[in-house]
Amino acid sequence: MRNIIRIVAALALLALPAVSRAQHIVSDTIIPERIVVKSSQFGISTLDNLDTYLSGYEYTGAAIAFSHENFRDARTGNYRWKYQTLLNSTVGIASLGNSTQISAMVAYRWSGYHPFNIGNRLKLLAGAQIQAEGGALYIPGNGNSPVSAKLRTALAASGMAIYHIPVKGKEWVARYQIDIPLAGVMFAPEFGQSYYEIFGLGDFGGTIKFAHPFNSPSWRHTLSLDIPLRYKRHSTTMRISYTADMYQSDVNDTRCHIYRHAFTFGFVCTIFKVKEENKIKAYSPY
Repeated sequence: MRNIIRIVAALALLALPAVSRAQHIVSDTIIPERIVVKSSQFGISTLDNLDTYLSGYEYTGAAIAFSHENFRDARTGNYRWKYQTLLNSTVGIASLGNSTQISAMVAYRWSGYHPFNIGNRLKLLAGAQIQAEGGALYIPGNGNSPVSAKLRTALAASGMAIYHIPVKGKEWVARYQIDIPLAGVMFAPEFGQSYYEIFGLGDFGGTIKFAHPFNSPSWRHTLSLDIPLRYKRHSTTMRISYTADMYQSDVNDTRCHIYRHAFTFGFVCTIFKVKEENKIKAYSPY
């Protein structure tokens, strides 16, 4: 019976596809073709919202925050590049006295970086980022203008610092990232212009504006820490993060800011495709 179990287990291992999962090191006998570090995080965020299209007052509250990241290592020509896709979303409720505001924002970002190694533990990355962000602020009892929609795309500068910290034979990974939009377009109705005029009557004139750091000074920065964990024979990596997301605009006589400070918690998984070739040590995108 034991021999049968061993044979079945061996056949199951041989039948595995060429996509494997691990935390950092694959082995010394395979070359990774494509490595993707995936992480998903949930947490809470504080809110500080002001939109003079809806109200001249600030609303404060809390939100549920979600983040998903893909970070991969790739070769382009003779240079090694890092690519990142990032999805962030928040859904929350803010208040001012007896008035309640509901907000929902989602952002997608694609980044390309060129790394610069500083010693054995520090890595700096510089690159560009394409951003797309949208959402809405909603005040139920706000009469004729209860909703303010937010839509913006931008090209941003992005930078990252990655530092490996040795802790009891393991490596913790600290990472700081900052993204600053430089140029793009945004949807911005004029003060007092109703959405019925825009979408019902087709009066889109002046609602699409060029966004730049002078009329839409925004930025986002994140500090995260990856902590490798091991329980008996199982290992995983936990990630804790703090993100400050500052969305601002001053267009068409309407001022807006949406400030979010999120504290999130999640786990990291490294997925890689391998092929048999000459012996080489596998690497991590970090």
